[in-house]
Amino acid sequence: MNTKQFLTLSSVSLVGASAALATADYGPAVDRMITGCSKWYTSGYGHKFAVVHSMEGYYLTGTSYLRRCDISASCHYTVNGKTDYAGDAAPGEISQLVREAYYAWHATCWNQHSLGTEHEGFVGNPAWFTDAMYQASALLHRHFADKFGFAKDRNHIVGHGEKSNAAWCSYASANLGINPYCNTHTDPGPYWNWTYFMSLINPPAPVVVDNSNAGFTASSAWATGTAAGDKYGANYRWRSTQAVSDPASWSASNLPAGTYKIYAWWSAGSNRSTAAPYIVYHSGGSTTVTMNQQANGGKWNLLGTFNLNAGTGKVSLSCWAPSGYVVVADAIKWVR
Repeated sequence: MNTKQFLTLSSVSLVGASAALATADYGPAVDRMITGCSKWYTSGYGHKFAVVHSMEGYYLTGTSYLRRCDISASCHYTVNGKTDYAGDAAPGEISQLVREAYYAWHATCWNQHSLGTEHEGFVGNPAWFTDAMYQASALLHRHFADKFGFAKDRNHIVGHGEKSNAAWCSYASANLGINPYCNTHTDPGPYWNWTYFMSLINPPAPVVVDNSNAGFTASSAWATGTAAGDKYGANYRWRSTQAVSDPASWSASNLPAGTYKIYAWWSAGSNRSTAAPYIVYHSGGSTTVTMNQQANGGKWNLLGTFNLNAGTGKVSLSCWAPSGYVVVADAIKWVR
């Protein structure tokens, strides 16, 4: 939008922590709807794509600025990148300014065809394009596509500066019913990581490694069990707890870098350890998570959320736990 150069100068500021209630359109968003004026179109040609903007400014002041009635610009949502000062909002916080049923004033002749989201930060500096921002915005844009029925691809999730993409201009002219050249901006700019962003919008399928799969390893001291009715697959491996280093391990190859929720499946029983030590390997090293295998059998149990480097994901289950019990190695799941 033509007023972006002023976003850092707004004299109107919002209180730092999340303001009010979640919005009816998108539960994770804070309700900071524009009030006192109507800076949107109530009708249009359908929400056929979404436009990613950068504010050229900061989240709370930028959001305040876009809510001002003397400014002829608006967007549906704003997204925070960093906590810049004490009292600032949390990274990844989202504010809603305009109802999704309406058409915000964010991209001139594209307005009545699209949704618009402004992100804290600057075209020339990637520091504000944080993982928390990418994660939050990706979920929001996945919501847009699911709600309005457009594809989760780069023809339908675009930058404000997409006019520089000749292939998209050709597609948009033929399929979106717009003039792709009516905008002059370049945001979000060259530092916006489209590959990563789109991978979050379209996450890979969960990866499961069972104890019978090639990615599983264990010594012969781990016996095979079939009796439990709440096992994953045909069988599981088990071992008596003992103060020795003899872990069972699951490895998932070719995982792309990213943030994953990692889950474990076991069959429960009264002879299971209440402190089964799972060792999760991640980009920061390893973390041991103890789980009570006497409960919650026959389902996926969250070990935690971890950042993984590209390559192989690995989880081990140690038998080094209080004696007199067994630990059960069944299956592990990685979900991005």
